[in-house]
Amino acid sequence: YKKLIQMNRKKKILLCCEASYLNTGYATYGREVMKRLYQTGKYDLAEFASYGESTDPRAGEMPWKFYPNSPQKDNKKEINEYNSKGTNQFGEWKFEQILLDFQPDIVFDIRDFWMIDYQERSPFRKYFHWVIMPTVDAEPQNEQWLSTYANADGVFNYSEWGKDVLEQEGRGKINC
Repeated sequence: YKKLIQMNRKKKILLCCEASYLNTGYATYGREVMKRLYQTGKYDLAEFASYGESTDPRAGEMPWKFYPNSPQKDNKKEINEYNSKGTNQFGEWKFEQILLDFQPDIVFDIRDFWMIDYQERSPFRKYFHWVIMPTVDAEPQNEQWLSTYANADGVFNYSEWGKDVLEQEGRGKINC
């Protein structure tokens, strides 16, 4: 019965990226992907927004669920936790909480390695498909990066050159 219910519901996709209302390269890419996914009507969508704030009026304009990553400005405990580790600005400090709340089928991230590697270490990793789009703008790639990319369920590429680099250096272990 549980499987039947899951088969009849929309797939849930969580995009982890910079807040899609910002004017950065990652935010623009994320915004365009989310708009297109939303227009299909096939998915339940949520955005986990680095540098996104709950008090920003643009956050309320999203047609999908929006999880801001920035701490509440009046919450010293959140601010201290956020500032306790550099990777918290990319979402590490809230990731598991958001997974438990949204329960995505797919986690999709469009950022550099150091912004996404905590997702691979999540205790909930076996419960979602992990699809990433890392920046590949040099060769050779760091061995640690290649290992992480090989553990993703899918790796999208910005360019054919980047795809070729990952396929060659990943020795067929990266699902490009």
